[in-house]
Amino acid sequence: MTIAFRLKYALGLIPSADQLDARWDKLTRMRDELNQMERSVELKQFEDLKSLIASPSFQKHRREVESLRFGESKEEKMIQEQKQLTNSSFLKNYRKIAGSEKLNRLEKILNGAELKRFTFLKKEVESTEFASKKQGIKKKEFLNSPEFQLLKEYRGLLKSADITFWRKFGQSERYENYLKTVDSSELKRLEELEKLTASDEFKQRVDYLKDKKRFLKSEEYKNILSFNSLDKSKFMADYRKLKQARELDFFEKWTVSFDENFGDKKLDTERWQPENWWGYKLLGASFSQKNERQGYNGLKNIELNNNTLSILAKKEKISGQVWNASLGLMPDQHDYSSAILNSAGFFRIREGVLEAKVRFKKDATIISAFSLTGEKPFPQIDLFRSTKNGVGLGIIEKPDENASKYLKLNGLNDGKYHIYRLELFGNQLVWRINGKQVFIASISLQEPLFFHLLTSLHGEVNENLLPHRFEIDWIRCFSKKSN
Repeated sequence: MTIAFRLKYALGLIPSADQLDARWDKLTRMRDELNQMERSVELKQFEDLKSLIASPSFQKHRREVESLRFGESKEEKMIQEQKQLTNSSFLKNYRKIAGSEKLNRLEKILNGAELKRFTFLKKEVESTEFASKKQGIKKKEFLNSPEFQLLKEYRGLLKSADITFWRKFGQSERYENYLKTVDSSELKRLEELEKLTASDEFKQRVDYLKDKKRFLKSEEYKNILSFNSLDKSKFMADYRKLKQARELDFFEKWTVSFDENFGDKKLDTERWQPENWWGYKLLGASFSQKNERQGYNGLKNIELNNNTLSILAKKEKISGQVWNASLGLMPDQHDYSSAILNSAGFFRIREGVLEAKVRFKKDATIISAFSLTGEKPFPQIDLFRSTKNGVGLGIIEKPDENASKYLKLNGLNDGKYHIYRLELFGNQLVWRINGKQVFIASISLQEPLFFHLLTSLHGEVNENLLPHRFEIDWIRCFSKKSN
């Protein structure tokens, strides 16, 4: 362990795994809350109203409504036209006569026998023939003639009240103008205007045009009020705060490509294979190495509890197989059992970040490891591997190689969880513990790598530590988003 890291770790200046967990939980809560807000009805309503209010059609309609005036409007011109027609002398005369008692009396006279008789007599007494007869006889004879009787009757009717009324009113200029107005275009227009201006629709339109606060009563203004209310709401304040949170820039640049929290009651075997990858691939069974004391017992030595996976190493006799470089796979009896996991069939990483939160007791005879390999066992990259007094991490390029690209760290508190992080970009690999860099190495990777998690036992096993738990709280991978 570097001096700087050792000092900061001893002084508690390096964040604990729980502190880092709390930061991540806060960050994901912020992300999830933002995602929920972005799918919410409130934000959709806000965005819809914002688009509506900013649209050219909305702004144009608003200007039109606000610029409306009653003066010089079509409605005002109609009212003025109606007033002019109403005040015209000939239509005033028409209105005064229409429906009056005089008109009713005149219509009765016009339809009566007396006027017909008077008209007949007037025609007779004013005829040339009547004048000739009157001049052709003596006065005394005329007085006894039928013509005189006609004249006498005519003169009598001429003095009658109805004929006098007819002659005075029915023959007047006023009545003549009334008759001219009855079928006039002016009267028809006036009646049309009176009907239009008396309608509720017209009155409402006039009231609307005269109302200086008309826009404040419109649906458009209601939309503006709704938008302003949402804009000032706690919801939008919280949304903007989250949207502007610099912490969430992380999710703009990175994708969570793998996230295992072991939340189920049993192992997800579609994601994890509880076997040695090469043994199962080639021979259909796991095997141990020649220098190992344990046999792999599959799911029997894997426990899930409280969102934590534990690989258990126990003292118990089991049958298994051991790889012998000279003889191949050989059957063997083991005094101890353990388990191994790999992700080969589900997930592999070529570039990105790998993190795991783990806890284990360190001992020279019990090794817990998290490593990455490709289709061949080597090169092998150890995210970490427990040692007698701490952990080792780095690259093992060949079996039994003196690891020039390997670092051993002592002094970690094995009673606490630690977060081990490996950053793989290009040919450079960076290791961090609880966020602090501890090692850098380089290698040319030719293929994506998958995970191995295991506990193996060696030499004179310290049985005081059995059953031994290699606890994995979570495993997480990130990949950079493309620009």
